[in-house]
Amino acid sequence: MPLPYRAATPLLIATAIASLLVPSPSSAQEWTEASVVQKFLDQSPHARETRARIAIAAAEARGRTLYTNPSVNYSRESSGFTEFFQAEQTLPINGRLKFLKQAGASSVRATEADGAFSLWQARTSLRRAFFRVLAKQQREFLYSSSAKEIESVIKILRDREKEGEGTKFDRLRAERERAELMAELSLIRADTALERAQLLAFLPPDVAISVVSGQIESSPIPQGVNELVQRAMSAREDYRAELKRAEQYRFEQRAAERLRYPDPVLNAGLKRAEVGLRGVGPRNVANGPVIGITVPIPLFNKGQAEVARYSAEQERVAARLQILGQQIRASVEGTVQAFNIRARTRDEYARELADTGPELIQIAKVAYEEGEIGILQLLDAYRTQRMAQLRMLDIHTAVKEAQIELEKVIGEEFSK
Repeated sequence: MPLPYRAATPLLIATAIASLLVPSPSSAQEWTEASVVQKFLDQSPHARETRARIAIAAAEARGRTLYTNPSVNYSRESSGFTEFFQAEQTLPINGRLKFLKQAGASSVRATEADGAFSLWQARTSLRRAFFRVLAKQQREFLYSSSAKEIESVIKILRDREKEGEGTKFDRLRAERERAELMAELSLIRADTALERAQLLAFLPPDVAISVVSGQIESSPIPQGVNELVQRAMSAREDYRAELKRAEQYRFEQRAAERLRYPDPVLNAGLKRAEVGLRGVGPRNVANGPVIGITVPIPLFNKGQAEVARYSAEQERVAARLQILGQQIRASVEGTVQAFNIRARTRDEYARELADTGPELIQIAKVAYEEGEIGILQLLDAYRTQRMAQLRMLDIHTAVKEAQIELEKVIGEEFSK
């Protein structure tokens, strides 16, 4: 008796590769990678924290370049009538403020680069969490499809058992297989809920995601290792931040060197004093301007400590840049190698699965219909095909994660 469920076998079995890239249908709102990333960039506290950090750095930089506040002094002598009204102001003529402004601008740009790098890392983690949810959904879809296939087999076996053409053992064994599939499906749904929680951790609390939509596809690497390393050196915000810090410390050192040239302090005001002998004749009070200048003598502090400090800071930044450059090259080389190995495995396994998967199922079904194999061999064929599809999904996910990791190391996505 032929099995009528042959036509009900989903396209998933005939085309294993395409099935791994098709999400399960759902009437709920579906979130794509682009929409999730956009929501993260628009309302994420990560972006607000970055903007606040930049504002703090800009305020600190402005505070260091403000002119010294003037002071006002009044004094009066009791021996005779003498009053002084004076104002005092430091004159910034040694050029130190100019270098402090340049150092502050470099500091702000370094903070901006640090914030952009932190935001990029969070965005990469968000994308990885998104595709893990998508992979769990597709895994759930595979098990659901397998459960439907086994359910159709059970229905046929029940009919054959009633007609006396089948055995109770075949039906019970198929029902046991269905029970195993349903238990595994429940565990996968629990894993999907956990992965979805990891995704929602990057989004505002009012966002609810039940289904994500997309394809676990990986584009080929557009450049060679050396080109990718150079691309990372120019795109990585953490590397750019270190370059800006090196620039900042150069200006800081030049500003410290200007401390050997003191800024004079100008005094100007009005003096009122009694003229003539006191008690002799009418009282006569004269007014006149008072001008003075004070020049600090850089005898003990010539800025030598600050110069030594910022010279050491530049040496430390140079070392960090060298370390970071080595780490970037090693990370790019290792990630590219891992991506290529996984991509080759994906292509080879996809060809093997496409050639043998449908044929294996067809042979097993025909053999069972003709009585050449039992129910165990038929269920084993379905299980083997299901495991192959799950393996294909795992390989696709591994390739995608390798691509995301490579983009994280480079500092930008390949499409840009």
